Amino acid sequence: MKLAKIKSDSRQNFKNTWLCEMPSGNGAFSTFDTLEYSIKDFIKHGIKPEDIGKSLKRIIAGDNQFYWYDIDDQIALASELHKKPEGLVVSLTGKNSAFKGKQPYASDLYSDILKHSEKSIRILSDIQLSDIQLSDEGFNLWKKMLKLGHKISGYDNEEPGKTFKSFENEEQLDKYFKNNDANFMRYQYILSESMLDYLAVRASFRLRLHREKSNLSLD
Repeated sequence: MKLAKIKSDSRQNFKNTWLCEMPSGNGAFSTFDTLEYSIKDFIKHGIKPEDIGKSLKRIIAGDNQFYWYDIDDQIALASELHKKPEGLVVSLTGKNSAFKGKQPYASDLYSDILKHSEKSIRILSDIQLSDIQLSDEGFNLWKKMLKLGHKISGYDNEEPGKTFKSFENEEQLDKYFKNNDANFMRYQYILSESMLDYLAVRASFRLRLHREKSNLSLD
């Protein structure tokens, strides 16, 4: 009975973390405006942000986490994430138009979130979820994350175990993103800071692949 419970939990944890539905945007509203309103709403109602250092602030409200850079009393760049059993999932990321084209960059924010959350982060390629438009300028973001020493992996959530892949260097990223495969827009991406975090993610996807190949229940 206990073994069955563990198996069930691992399947649900995988689904809840790596396959959960994400909000979709319609392009009519700035993600930054949404983030700015939410953060200021917390502060207005007496929630004091945690000052992490280097202009980085954080509010944790249950499973919702907000990270942002406060520069000259302005929210320069912010991200809302949702805590899941096996990692953090980015809900929205947005940048103040006054800081477009200059620091801080998304790579800075994600790097700092990894450092302070100690969890891998799932990011969608869908540009509607971000003012930063990850899939347009995003390949440079992934390259910078690699240079910073982070581990990057990706997968198509329709067949996560089968499609899971790791990117070890810039050459692999170039080959992947230059193959004109429209499927990359469906891909989710995972950022991991430590080798331990990355290996834990890889083990989880390897278990999922085993279940897919063995026609075992995925629920």
